[in-house]
Formats: sequence, structure tokens, C-alpha cells
Amino acid sequence: MVSLENKSNFFSRINENQKLAAFNSFLLNRPIPKSINEDLNESEEIYYGVLNAIQANNHSNFESCYNRKNKSSPSKDSPSPFVNDDFLIFSLIIGIIRFGFDREWIKKIISIRAKNPTTTTLENILNENYYSKSNLFEIVLMYLHLNDPSLINNDLLNNTFKSISENVKLFESKSDFQIICSLRAYDLIIELKEAPNGSTIDLLKKFNLRFLRRIKILTSITQAVLLIFFFYALIKLISYLPFLREFFEKYDPVFTILSVLGLSLIGNLIPVVKKKLYDVTLRLFGYPKKLVDEVLKK
Repeated sequence: MVSLENKSNFFSRINENQKLAAFNSFLLNRPIPKSINEDLNESEEIYYGVLNAIQANNHSNFESCYNRKNKSSPSKDSPSPFVNDDFLIFSLIIGIIRFGFDREWIKKIISIRAKNPTTTTLENILNENYYSKSNLFEIVLMYLHLNDPSLINNDLLNNTFKSISENVKLFESKSDFQIICSLRAYDLIIELKEAPNGSTIDLLKKFNLRFLRRIKILTSITQAVLLIFFFYALIKLISYLPFLREFFEKYDPVFTILSVLGLSLIGNLIPVVKKKLYDVTLRLFGYPKKLVDEVLKK
């Protein structure tokens, strides 16, 4: 069981350590405190950059940080210090999977790490083997909470609770990473613990997942209809107005080039339009504003 005294003492330690405080804020989805240390090494700069990019769901910022690190090619005989930095590696895994980057480099890094339960768990996360008995479930729960909450089920919550409760030497561990994940997971279990299958709460959660999926489908259909209507209206407008038709026929080569550029611009705007339509549709159906903001961040 998590001792309140040990928990309080550890949180005091977190507040005194910038790296731990940043990771704890990241797990809690709170603003990440800026480092007051101006002499950060490259791995530390990347660590803070990755946390902020994931929290902001910013693909390009994460890519910038990731490209600085994935040029490293450490080996088992001469591993770089960052290889066994649980905080950095876990954060990179979240970003790599969330933003769809190739996993080969991070798999290589995992393969040369010291063999321990944390390494095994990170390897299983990369292979999407979330429910293996060899996992540290507190780490898996944190990963899924940040990247794919729909995969969190009662069995995982029960296994995580059992794992934390039976780990009487948790605070004797030298792994600050495991301790922070355990503390946050323990609180999260209380927040997420489901009622039995078929209960009102269980049915509402399942309805919410189905509702969001159907809203996404409705948004895609609405976007397609609007685009079709736009091009149909444009074609009709040109055909009904002779001077416009003559104008387009006269400058046909020019407008061919412009139309290609226009399609390219529309292609870039589609994700933005889709996100805005998703936002508007959720609000029209009365989805809570706070939850809308959370959904749009994912």
C-alpha cells in the first residue's frame, strides 16, 4: 500500500528536482515548469522539448527534438548515458508512437539497455503487448492514459493496483521513474476504476466512446459534402455566366496552373477544416466544453 508519509516525503523531493517535477507535471497534464538551469546538456534540452511537444500535441516540435536525438548510434559495448534514462526514453516512445514515426531506432536503443523490468515493459509497449504479466503495470497504465485511454480496462486497473500494493519496497527503489509512475497510477486508478459491467457508469463510458467515433464519421461526411457543394456551385456559376466562361477559356493554361496550386492549398487546409468541424459538431450536440478541449488535444 502507498504510505501517505512516504508519498509526502517523495513529493517534497520532486519539488526540489527540476527533472522529476517536469515529468510529474507531464503525467498530470499540468504546465511543465521551465528549467532554471541554463547549462542543460543536449539530452536534457531534448527531454524538456519532447515533454512540451507531446503536451501541446505539436508534431513538428516533437520531430525537431527527435531528429536531434535519433542521429545517435550507441552500441551495447559503449552505450550513451541517455540510453538508460527512463524519463527520456519513455517520453520519446510516447511521441514516436503518437506521431507515427518509425520505431526501429528506439527499438535498437531498448535492445542495448540494461535488462530489468522497466526495459522489458518499455519493449512490450513498443510491441503493443500491454497486458503481459512481465510488465510493470504502473508504467503501462501511464503510457495508455497519455496515448490511448480506450485500451484501459478493469483488468489492467486491477493488475496495476495489485502490483503497486504488493510492492512494499517501492520507496526503497532507486528508480524515481517507477515511483512517480506508481504514485500517479495509484491516483488514476481511483479516478478511473469502473463499476461492474452493465452498470450505469460503465454504459455511459461505452456510449461516450461510440459517440465520439460517430461524430468523427459525421464530421468526415459533412466535410466531403461541403467540398462537393463548393466545387459544384463553382462549376455552375461559371456555366451560367458567359463572361466568366469566356474568361476561363481565354486564360485556360494559367488557370490550370492556378487550379493545381489551389488543390494543393485545399489539401493543406483539409486537416484544419476537419478539426474545426469536429469542434463545432461536438459543441452543437452539447458535448461539455472542458471535454471538447481534451478530445481535440488527442
